[in-house]
Amino acid sequence: MTVFLLMLIVPGLVCCYALILRPVLRKVPALAKFYNEADGFWATVWAYCGNSATIAAHYVVGGIGAGFALLDPLASALGDPGLKDQITSALAGNPKAVGYAMIAISVITIAARLRSIAKG
Repeated sequence: MTVFLLMLIVPGLVCCYALILRPVLRKVPALAKFYNEADGFWATVWAYCGNSATIAAHYVVGGIGAGFALLDPLASALGDPGLKDQITSALAGNPKAVGYAMIAISVITIAARLRSIAKG
């Protein structure tokens, strides 16, 4: 339940920051240099996404999928061998299969979007 709530709250907070707080902070003279450098970074990220929010969102989905697919090594690295059991019981299934499914969805959607960009 907590993960589901985070999945709903975090995108809203990101949107509030991007649409409301960031323009206000950008006008503060002490933060002007930081935001000029950040704009260069985010412009590069946006270019890698093909100027498409769809591709950007699916890069995130692909990263989440890769995290689920690599759950065993990540749990070992974090020193919590029970992590997989906790997530498995939370998902009521095989998190590795969910991870691979998310990767597949991401790859298919990115390929379709890139194809439509190339045609246009």
